[in-house]
Amino acid sequence: MRWQKSKGESQPETLKRRHALLGAGLAGIVAIALVAWLLVDDNESTDSSASAEARIVSAKELREAVSTQSEPVYWAGASAGSKLEFSQPSPDRTYVRYLTGDAEAGDPQPFLTVGSYRFADPTGTLRSRGGEPSGVLASAPGGGVVYFDRADPKSVYLAYPGTEVEIEVFAPEFKEALQLVTDGRIVPVE
Repeated sequence: MRWQKSKGESQPETLKRRHALLGAGLAGIVAIALVAWLLVDDNESTDSSASAEARIVSAKELREAVSTQSEPVYWAGASAGSKLEFSQPSPDRTYVRYLTGDAEAGDPQPFLTVGSYRFADPTGTLRSRGGEPSGVLASAPGGGVVYFDRADPKSVYLAYPGTEVEIEVFAPEFKEALQLVTDGRIVPVE
């Protein structure tokens, strides 16, 4: 398509008009694409996604949030100087993070995190993984089975006989996670 100038328009005015029309057209396309993306994203979400959103909670609110769970959810107890972040991306996965400083819910920085995963035979699985070449097995108070990978120690895993929950404890400093687990400080939220 060739642009033709109207009678009385100079060449610079014609170019300005063309650029304005192109800019408006591109802005419209971007707006339509954004609205379409938001609609598709909204349609793909489910009722469980509302609980997946990380939020700051008090200890009391955390207890209320997990009170209807069929299996226990674990944490490291309340901690002065940190805020509790709760998220549940699915009914089988629950996370409690301990945010420090000015961090807000959803902060991408690594913080102490206790994940509770509904899992069939978690103690047997951890014992099996402990038999791998870099696997380390230990015990925690209360008969807990503890596992971590010596070659890549990022998290400590814990499970108790009689529950179908595997617990993952991550801390920016691995030794902190291991200490919390072996000291028996990872407990059900009650």
